[in-house]
Amino acid sequence: MPWLSWFDGPILIRHRMTGEVRLGRDSSQCEVVAPSGHEALSRIHAQVSEHRGEWWVKDLSSQGSSLNGLPLNSSGNRLQSGDELDLAGWVISYSEGFPGLDGEVFAERVGELAEEIRPEPTHTLLLLRGLELLHRGTERLLRETDSDQLIRGLVEEAMHLLLADRGFLVMLQPDGTRRTAHRVGDVNEAIGLSRSVLDYVSQERVAVLSNSPLADPRFGGMSLVEMHRGGLLCAPLSMDDQLQGFLYLDREEARRPFTRFDLALFQAFVRQGVLAMRHTLLSRRALGQAELQGELLRLRGIHQREREERAQLMLAMERPLHWVQGFARQLNLDGAQALRQQLERMGELIEHGLGMGELAASPAAGHPWKVEALQEELAGRWTDLLRVVGVQVAWPTPPGGSIWVGGGPVSPALGGLVEPLLLQLPTGSEFRPTWYMDRGYVVLRMGFPASVQAPLPDPWTRRILNEGGLRWRWSDQTLYLHFPEGPDSLPEEPLRPLLGLVTEELGLLGLFQSAAEAGELGLFPLEEEPPVPPLPRFRMLVVDVQGVKDPKACIRAYRQHPSFTTTPILAVRTREDLSAELIQAGATDWLNEGFRWEALHHRLQVLRGHQALQEKALEAGRLDTFRQMAGTLKHEINNPLAVISMQVEMLQRKYPEEPKLVKIGEMVERIRGLVQVLQKMREMKLEDYADGSSILKLG
Repeated sequence: MPWLSWFDGPILIRHRMTGEVRLGRDSSQCEVVAPSGHEALSRIHAQVSEHRGEWWVKDLSSQGSSLNGLPLNSSGNRLQSGDELDLAGWVISYSEGFPGLDGEVFAERVGELAEEIRPEPTHTLLLLRGLELLHRGTERLLRETDSDQLIRGLVEEAMHLLLADRGFLVMLQPDGTRRTAHRVGDVNEAIGLSRSVLDYVSQERVAVLSNSPLADPRFGGMSLVEMHRGGLLCAPLSMDDQLQGFLYLDREEARRPFTRFDLALFQAFVRQGVLAMRHTLLSRRALGQAELQGELLRLRGIHQREREERAQLMLAMERPLHWVQGFARQLNLDGAQALRQQLERMGELIEHGLGMGELAASPAAGHPWKVEALQEELAGRWTDLLRVVGVQVAWPTPPGGSIWVGGGPVSPALGGLVEPLLLQLPTGSEFRPTWYMDRGYVVLRMGFPASVQAPLPDPWTRRILNEGGLRWRWSDQTLYLHFPEGPDSLPEEPLRPLLGLVTEELGLLGLFQSAAEAGELGLFPLEEEPPVPPLPRFRMLVVDVQGVKDPKACIRAYRQHPSFTTTPILAVRTREDLSAELIQAGATDWLNEGFRWEALHHRLQVLRGHQALQEKALEAGRLDTFRQMAGTLKHEINNPLAVISMQVEMLQRKYPEEPKLVKIGEMVERIRGLVQVLQKMREMKLEDYADGSSILKLG
């Protein structure tokens, strides 16, 4: 952060710039107030503020202010380190570093090594010696792959390079606290390793030199217990603009001061040390990925062994089950038949489990099944079960024709759905299933009393019924089983909603794959140019700003695409100054660079809620349009209905014995009632059918 400084008599006053400040003589309105003796100054004379990383000064008075001897512009002037600002005789200096340092006893922000060497033979030899030591230290650091060894080497090489007496490497913890990771020399922290020094370096992010720490104005005055009398060097360790820690060196004797060249050499060494730390971190990440790959192979092996052991266990279960089935066949007690049926069901389940040894096995093919044979199968399974619980059953005459079922043990799955309901029937009651046809489906309807709870089939039962093409619905204490009449009637499974990703960075695919799966979405890579329709259904679209050539044009093109007109678009890895332009181009939201998985997942959830609200708004618009259409229909239909009703009434008078005329009159009144219902609707209630379609419910 920059500083403003000025003299109040012989005393240098400093003000650290952390935000916009106003300068003048009014202490109630100005953050920086002039010393006494500047009556010509306005109450609010000037303003210094930051704009896009640069600091600007603007004159707010008419007293004639100047910058480096030149009048200030009315629109403002950009400040550079070393500038002098004259406000009606009040001279203020602007500097990027701490003002008033002499550069020898107290120093910071020195140049590179070559810039700090004077053209003398001894200094040239010093430079060569420093470069040699720097090269050796860096070479040792780059050879280290263990992080602990690297930390020790960083401190030891720095002490050897700069002939220091003590050295500390302090690392920042995730909670913001500091921990000394390694120390060399007299490690009594009661003397030295000042918190004030670390606070200043952390705040300014600059390497510092101080040959008289007790008198250094940057550190706020420290007690004798806290500091050595000798010089010190301290530099921040930053990686990816994030402060990681500090490297701190000092000398016990004040007669051995550090020089500006030492500080320049120290800065160069710290930069090399950070590169070595990055190298070690990347190596550890690579090893971590290799370990993950090995762990994945290990888990696959465990899974394969568990699958084989499960198959062996089922095979072992099959043998005693056959023995129990043979024993049950010899029983003639009440309920023996129901027991035999349950044992047969267990046998089918075990057989099905033994057939699931290969994960990639293709599902069994579907086959036709006569409705009469289906009822015989169900009656054989359920009649004896109902007899055991004391329930009478009356099976209807089955309709002719066939149904189509997919592969798999459909009969045991039907038992897993229906039999828990049958066992809840009260003793002495009667069970009367019925059949009816419904748009490509044969439906078995089963009514249950109020005491029977809704079915809760297990996941296996749900999956088998779904794979077999069977659909079920529970409504008003009634279970409806929908059996498709043929393969053409099988409902198509809805496509999994997709998360579109536009990027050329393949490294992002893993991150977005996990975020998509957490949101029950499928990841679908897209090009920068939108594809031609038709396209699958996209729930959201993510555009990687750094992974496309022209992010604004890409977002604009997708927003104009008919398949993405209302799709939420998230722009990732963007900059703060570019976000407004991306939103204007059509993006719904954005994420800065360096975002984490948690932020991405949360933002996708927010966009999902945004889309739900948008769909509700569209539904409200459709309902309003529907009401307008209903009003038009009422006007256009009622007139012909009135004529038809009048004609039917005349015909009834002429032919009073004709029943068809009565039916026509009833249908006319029904149409009139439905039109009135349409006009009075306040919400669109849809009723789903087994084939996946929906119709508007009018009653």
